[in-house]
Amino acid sequence: MSKINREAVLNCPVCGSKYKQKMPQIGKHINSKCVSCNTVFGINNTNDCCVYCTYSDVLCPKTQKK
Repeated sequence: MSKINREAVLNCPVCGSKYKQKMPQIGKHINSKCVSCNTVFGINNTNDCCVYCTYSDVLCPKTQKK
């Protein structure tokens, strides 16, 4: 089994800034707050389970396990 990556780089859909964030192992994160423009953004695709699956460079730990 491969190692679960818990470091994600989120990409703000409003201002385009990128910032690192550590993903929690459990829980469903439906929104995030941009560190640059302070916009709170959330899931925009019904197929994605959380903001990491929608806006980051890696999928969330739950999805990585599948």
